[in-house]
Amino acid sequence: MKSIVIAVTLVLFSICFAFAETETPTKDDAKALVKQAIAFVKQNGKEKFFDEVRIPNGKFHYKEGTKKGLYIFVYDENGVVLAHGVRLELTGRNRWNDKDPDGKYWIRDWTDLVHKNGSGWIKYKEYNPADNNKIMNKWSYVELVDGMVIGCGIYE
Repeated sequence: MKSIVIAVTLVLFSICFAFAETETPTKDDAKALVKQAIAFVKQNGKEKFFDEVRIPNGKFHYKEGTKKGLYIFVYDENGVVLAHGVRLELTGRNRWNDKDPDGKYWIRDWTDLVHKNGSGWIKYKEYNPADNNKIMNKWSYVELVDGMVIGCGIYE
C-alpha cells in the first residue's frame, strides 16, 4: 500500500511539474528574463551573452517546454539584430524598416521608447515559434543596456 501511495504521489508531482513548465508566460516572466539577461551580460560580457542567446542549449535561447517558451532578442540602436533566441538567420540583419502586418515599425517604436524611458512595453504582431510560426499579437519588454536593446515578449 505504501508503495502505491508513493507511486501515485510521484505521478501527480510529475504532472504538476509538466503543467507548470508549459503554463502561459506572463509579462512578469518576460521582464524577469530580460533582467536575468542584463545581469548576465554585465557579468560575462557581450560575446558570451550573444552565445547564450544564439546556441540551442543557451540560457536565453528558445526551448519548447522550458522557461515557458520565452527567449531573448538583442538589437543595436539602429535596428541591427545582434542575437536572437529563435531566428538565428536574422543575426546581422538590419530590420529598421521592417513592419508588422499592420504596418507598424516596431523596431523604431521600441528604440524610441528605450531612448525616452530606458525600458518599457510595446505591442506589435510577430511570428510565434511555439504556435507553428502563426502571426500573433506580441507584448515585448525592452531595455536599453550599453547600446543594446534587450527584449523578451509574450504572445496573446
